[in-house]
Amino acid sequence: MATIEEQLLQQIKRYDTIIIHRHQRPDPDAFGSQLGLKAVLQASFPEKHIYAVGKEVPGLSWMNEDDTFMDDIPDKTYKNALIIMVDTANSPRIDDQRWPNGLETIKIDHHPNDEPYGDWQWIKPGHSATSTMIYEFYETLKDQGLIMTDKAARLLYIGIVGDTGRFMYGMDKETFRVVSELFNYKFNYEAVHHNMETITENAAKLSGYVLQNLNILPSGFAFVVLTKALVKQFDLRESGTAFVVPLPSKIDKVKAWAIFEEQDEGNYRVRLRSRTIVINKIANQFEGGGHPMASGAWAQTGQDVERLIKMVDSALIKQYGTKGTAQEITEKIESREI
Repeated sequence: MATIEEQLLQQIKRYDTIIIHRHQRPDPDAFGSQLGLKAVLQASFPEKHIYAVGKEVPGLSWMNEDDTFMDDIPDKTYKNALIIMVDTANSPRIDDQRWPNGLETIKIDHHPNDEPYGDWQWIKPGHSATSTMIYEFYETLKDQGLIMTDKAARLLYIGIVGDTGRFMYGMDKETFRVVSELFNYKFNYEAVHHNMETITENAAKLSGYVLQNLNILPSGFAFVVLTKALVKQFDLRESGTAFVVPLPSKIDKVKAWAIFEEQDEGNYRVRLRSRTIVINKIANQFEGGGHPMASGAWAQTGQDVERLIKMVDSALIKQYGTKGTAQEITEKIESREI
């Protein structure tokens, strides 16, 4: 019986047009797995029409060394096309909602399969990155016509570096093995790390604000609320605020943390991280989800912000026995200190 990887390759070989999607607000792994897969398929099947779609994100445009980052295609391209979604656990988060117009769909992801959408699914929950899976897809089937290129290797490396927090989270022997294999290809890994670490002057100033205004509770939970007026003040343009997410992890007493960012609609995007307790089940209760130690969520109101803070705080108290924290956070909220 054919493996799931072999079945997916059979589908890919059947189609002349293949359109690759990823999630909204993409991170390096979303772009890396999407564009890395595109590069592999273009090298392997030069006669096919292969596209990568989704909104441009100037802050990550350095990832692609070609003039054109994302493909702009008309609706008719979807007719009789195979659609591949990478790194996207839930269908509402797919960037470019034309994907159902394709003939068949494939889901490739390393998040828990909370929504098993798609005609074909290759899911490896807990895997370090979807980019790791794309390399394994090539490696498993290279004798059946798949070709790895320097460009694809660079993109997959970026995806792995991004989703492991520069090799700090979700690492295992398989991830290191894949990275060592990627180093057999020609690309400037030092330039990759330079691009990932470099921020603008305004981004550095916001980083200082976050560290100075971080609320750290006795339980070890840290959080900061970034209002839209504040973010606008720092004039970050298209670079976004993702660079502040790792900052609380540098503080020794912090066990888990959240960055709340107010949106134009008045709700809050939540970036939730932990190095101790599992937090994705909490994120699931706030229209989100993700990895056990790294998830995203949405707080629709200030009350939701308060509720999420209390839930993570209580989970830490239960795990580590810290006393009095829930009362302290309630008093801070009521006195408008947070």
